[in-house]
Amino acid sequence: MTEDAPEIINEPKLPAKAFVVGALTQFALGLHAPFLQTYLVDMQNYLYGVKNFAELGAFRSVGNVAPTVLQPIWGGASDKVGHAKAFVAFGTMMGLVFVYLFLWAATPFDMIVFFAIQSILFSIQIPTWLSLVGGLMGEKNRGNELGKLGLVTNIASFLATLAAGFLAGMPGILPWLRSVFGDLGPVLFPTVEVWREAFYLPFFLTAIFGISASLLSLGIREKPRSDNRPRKFPPMHRLLSQPGEFRKFNFVSVFFSFAMSMAWPYFIVVQRDWLNSSILEIAVASAVMTASIIIFTIPFGRLSDRVGRKPLILLGRMSLFVVPIMYAFAWSIWIIYIANFIAGFTIAASMNAITAYIFDISPEEERGSHLAVYNTFTGIVYLFGSFLAGIFGQIILIAYGSEYLSVFIMLIASGVLRFIAAFFSLLIEEPKEYSSTLRIEFSALIHRRRHDTDLV
Repeated sequence: MTEDAPEIINEPKLPAKAFVVGALTQFALGLHAPFLQTYLVDMQNYLYGVKNFAELGAFRSVGNVAPTVLQPIWGGASDKVGHAKAFVAFGTMMGLVFVYLFLWAATPFDMIVFFAIQSILFSIQIPTWLSLVGGLMGEKNRGNELGKLGLVTNIASFLATLAAGFLAGMPGILPWLRSVFGDLGPVLFPTVEVWREAFYLPFFLTAIFGISASLLSLGIREKPRSDNRPRKFPPMHRLLSQPGEFRKFNFVSVFFSFAMSMAWPYFIVVQRDWLNSSILEIAVASAVMTASIIIFTIPFGRLSDRVGRKPLILLGRMSLFVVPIMYAFAWSIWIIYIANFIAGFTIAASMNAITAYIFDISPEEERGSHLAVYNTFTGIVYLFGSFLAGIFGQIILIAYGSEYLSVFIMLIASGVLRFIAAFFSLLIEEPKEYSSTLRIEFSALIHRRRHDTDLV
């Protein structure tokens, strides 16, 4: 490990502008993303007075598949043209400005259509951003750099979500802003139904920060191409039919992705309906998960550079089954906070490890395309998981007339299937050897703590 240290120190690191753009983008996402399902649930309550789980499942499915279905095109175009930051700027601006239009969705169907359009626009940013930052850092410090970027962006998301929760709990701030701007007030802040006003400023500010992030991304200096070979669009069929670790990793992820997405339409029902959580409490729950990611993301990023990506992927996936089980038995918002903290731990363990693993097993000139194909493939699986879970939940509701039973059954089913599916990750293989193992690192940590304790 000491022999590798000089090499790691000399590896290229992400520039400061990348951290600023990532933070602003994630701040914009943190302002609105945790509250979209709450917005739809409140719309259903306002229009119907009852739940429609099929609509919740369809909404979550759109959010899963729409951002990913065109990612191979965007990733391939980025690899072919070679100007990733132009794609990043366009996708960031269009995807985040569109969020403001959610305030004028009249029905859940309108909201589903708007969400699909917004997700497709923002999907331009996702693979091209990862491809851009992937070319700016070295191979040996990839996990560490992704961990630092994740720390900065998640802190931004954490602060944004808390800010949005506080803004939602201040009903007088919107009328005050209209009065401050005088005649421009009704133009800048048009009137909406009372129930929407809690979401008004978070959606409005999302557009403002999205524009800022978009403009600043144009100032990032991209890594020059190492050769002048023409870039081709690697088709999804070729990448998934070609034998190798990338194809194996995609198919290993199918069952787990399906099981994971089954619970997503129901988390908000537990918070908003079962526990009568306020928007601020929902914001705190989301912020708790983000805080957990912040705490663990850099240690896990560094750990993945020492022990490999597979152990961290396994750790994250094998822990995630606990979350829907805790939601199913939640009797207090504090249970939700604990469950979300665990969820943050699992995301921190596996998220950057998955990205770094795909970087490891894909050619440098096709990283954007490989990431896009993986996201598209899993997004399609998420589509079926959430959509079918919504349909099954609605069937149970119609058959037994119990919203509680529908939610409880689907959450338990998701937890059980997550636990089983996590073991499929044992099949993936690392493309290279690493200097340590999880057992060695854990043992060293325990012995160091015992040593420190003895000194005291």
